[in-house]
Formats: sequence, structure tokens, C-alpha cells
Amino acid sequence: MPERFREEVSLAAWKPSVLLWTPVLLGLAVLLLAGCRSQLPLATTYPMSMQNKMQAAHHWDVLAEDVAEQVADAVDDRVEMRLLPIDVVAENEGPFSEVFSELLMSRLVQEGLQVSSAREGVVALRFKVQVVLHGRRHQRPVPGLLTAIGAGVSVARDVSEDWLYGAAGLGLLADVGVGYLASHSDHEVVVTTALLHKNRFVMRSSDIYYINDQDYLHYAEPLAPAGAAGWAGLEPLPATTVGVANE
Repeated sequence: MPERFREEVSLAAWKPSVLLWTPVLLGLAVLLLAGCRSQLPLATTYPMSMQNKMQAAHHWDVLAEDVAEQVADAVDDRVEMRLLPIDVVAENEGPFSEVFSELLMSRLVQEGLQVSSAREGVVALRFKVQVVLHGRRHQRPVPGLLTAIGAGVSVARDVSEDWLYGAAGLGLLADVGVGYLASHSDHEVVVTTALLHKNRFVMRSSDIYYINDQDYLHYAEPLAPAGAAGWAGLEPLPATTVGVANE
């Protein structure tokens, strides 16, 4: 029998046996993987999102403008409230609270609202600043957050998630192109504003921003974590500048 003929006969006999054992081998592999399955959910991160970073007094003015527009919308269908003066009340002390109060009053007047020059206690627009200091965190990869500098720190409202995810890739390219990538920060500020009339909330909103680590004293002392005595590495960085530091 020729050698080539023997090889063809041998291959022909081998192929059916492989086809027969393939399902068995696949079944065994599935059982092995099922046996090694973790009983704990795997840790994952949130999808990449965008968060603005406050680095200048202009950014405070952008927030004041947004808050004033919300107040105007809230009292638009309440004619009796549009005639009442609004007291702007800061619940914190510091450069941000002092400047933001003035900016907020100016923006409210520009919206055509009545603003009190003295406490009259009828309608109060209160704002509170909270500083959160995080421990060591990982940012992987560094998100391309298109920081709205020049045009201001935009406050995104009524924007669909599909638009945000679709724009994330374009934002990364734009950041690389124009150099607006913001660096990682361990300090965040939460600015909560509330419009009260007769002990009822007419409007209330909270906005979250990153800040430069050295600028936290412009806002407030960081909130103390639970069991702070046992936490290491959470001491605030010393404030090295008087003005708002830019990177």
C-alpha cells in the first residue's frame, strides 16, 4: 500500500473520533469553569463620567448664574413670591461664601428678582458648602474631561446619558488637542442651595465640583470622616496661596 494512501486512511479514521469527543470535552470544560466560579460579585467602576473643576472666581460666577436661573424658574409661576425680597444667606464663612453671596445677589437682580439689602426673613436663599477629602484613589485611565474654561463651568441639566457617552470620546480628543485635561484632585466641594418660603422648600439643588487641593480653605474645612483618629493620610494639604490657584 503506498505511503500517501496509508496517511489518508489514517486521517479518515481519526476525524470521526475527534468529532465524537469534542462535545464531551466542551462539557467537561464548562463544568470545570462552573466549579471555579466566584461566589462574590466582581468589583467594577462606574462608566466614565464628567465632573467640572473649580479653579477661578469666574467659575463661582457661572454657578451663581445657574442658581439664579433656577430660582427665577421656581418662582415664575408664583406671582406673590416674585414681589417678595430674597435674603441671600451663607451658612459658611470664607472667601467662597463671601464672594459667592455677592455674585448670587447680582445674578438674581439681573433675573429681575427682588433682593433684600438687609435680612427681612420672608424668603431666604441659603447656600451651604461642604468639602470632602478622599484618601488615595486610582483614576484608570485618566478621563478626558473637557473642562469648560473660558466658556465657564457648565452645569449639565436635562442631558441624556446617550449624549454624554457619545461625547466622551470626542471630549477626550478635544482635551488632548487644546490641553484642557484637568489633573486628579482629592478634594471635592458640594454646594447646596435652597430657596425657602414659609418653612417650605421652593427650590433646592446640589452641585459637586473638584477643586485644587491647595484651595480647600477658600471653601470650608473638610468634613471629618467617621473614626478619623484611626485614618492615616487624610490630613488636608497646607494652603500655600492666598488667591485661587490655577494649574
